[in-house]
Amino acid sequence: MIQRQGSGYAASEVRWQDDALCNGLPLEAFVPDKEDEAGLEEARTHCNPCSVRGTCLRYALTYGLRGYWGGTDTAERRRLKAKKDRAKCPSCLSARVVDMENCDDALCLACGLSWLRESAAQPRTRTTVRAIA
Repeated sequence: MIQRQGSGYAASEVRWQDDALCNGLPLEAFVPDKEDEAGLEEARTHCNPCSVRGTCLRYALTYGLRGYWGGTDTAERRRLKAKKDRAKCPSCLSARVVDMENCDDALCLACGLSWLRESAAQPRTRTTVRAIA
């Protein structure tokens, strides 16, 4: 979780946040008192090119966070989580699948797999992943 250090904030407890483009920026820019379109657009200048955007979005969806996470605002994430007819994850077959904004990707909230929506219609073989000892 993001922790306050002195007068600023640092992403220290969640390792993926170390690679986020917003790491080291003021938390107030991403978790404002009131969300608006201008704030969302400003956040997206950091979120859209970020390599951990999907992980950030999944984190916010999982923990019900408010503010701008993964290039979305609280209202967008509420719509993403709304129950509707969805495809199943090609890996774990969970129906906890959301469509990513502004792209053709889908994200499984159960296992974290993301994939191109159009390729999900292709038959897939199931792959077993073993933990490395």
